[in-house]
Amino acid sequence: MSLFDTSYAGILKRMLDKVSAKFDKREGAVIYDALAPTAIEHQLIYMDMETLEREMFADTASREYLIKRAAERGITPKEATPARWKAVFDPPELNISIGERFNNDDMNLVVTGKLSPGVYELECETAGAAGNALAGSLLPMEYINGLRAATLTELLDAGTDEEDTEAFRDRYLEILRKPASSGNVNDYYNWAMSVTGVGAAKIYPLASGPGTVKVVIASADKKAASSTLVNEVQEYIDSVRPVGATVTVLSATELPVNITAKISIGQGENSASVQSKFQLAIIRYLAANAYETGSINLSMIGKILLDTEGVTDYSNLKLNGTAENVNLTEEQIAVIGTVTLEVVT
Repeated sequence: MSLFDTSYAGILKRMLDKVSAKFDKREGAVIYDALAPTAIEHQLIYMDMETLEREMFADTASREYLIKRAAERGITPKEATPARWKAVFDPPELNISIGERFNNDDMNLVVTGKLSPGVYELECETAGAAGNALAGSLLPMEYINGLRAATLTELLDAGTDEEDTEAFRDRYLEILRKPASSGNVNDYYNWAMSVTGVGAAKIYPLASGPGTVKVVIASADKKAASSTLVNEVQEYIDSVRPVGATVTVLSATELPVNITAKISIGQGENSASVQSKFQLAIIRYLAANAYETGSINLSMIGKILLDTEGVTDYSNLKLNGTAENVNLTEEQIAVIGTVTLEVVT
């Protein structure tokens, strides 16, 4: 921040003040007209300097310059990853070739593996979270003789978008604030978090004695990690860990948090809409906090409920059937379960 006025008017005034009063400095005078263009150029220089100052620091840099700054330490934004699906084909004895392409809505998928007779693994051709919302039937891109039906049944691995600017900034600053050193806790945390698809990680040194480390990870959407993601993290850490260390990578275990309460809502409010807003707020809260704390606080859930648009009061709030906090083990991550809000008058 400049210590003086860097506006055009401020710059021009200081320049004119430095000219002797015996000269005509009024607008339209020769001196005024000679200094005015220079003042404009000085203002542009100051504006560029302010931009340069912002771009110098990781906490204020734009995405372009943040990436350049992080690249000095070999850190890059996580790339987008495609969603992976399980699909059932009818008849089950029909053999579907690896590489066969199918369509669902606006997304194309390709067969990447056979899981069992009539059951195959498919991967979206377009990376990103958009592939997580698919449902229903698959249409072959080319005719397959004998195929009666193909249906998506289960999302195996959620697709992720390219790491957004603020998430990348937070990860980069976290690495700066927790310097690594020859396989310390910060090293293992940074290694785990650098793998695309990992949204959270906890590190437990000496988990099974000297020389052992346990790494517990969650997916980008703060849920249990798939076996594929666990294997990717394991392989990466094994390739960079110190010689002699024994590392075990595990997925966090989901603990559903079921919420029940009686609520009063404002006149004209729709109960379904209120419940939807509350559920969305809980999902966001759990994603931001569920892996950072050892418990889900009843009073915090109550605050979120009371802050939900349309809710005027509540009572009998319970988490998993009790009016108590939900405590988590070191390998558990809380996810939203059932939400039952009974409207009372």
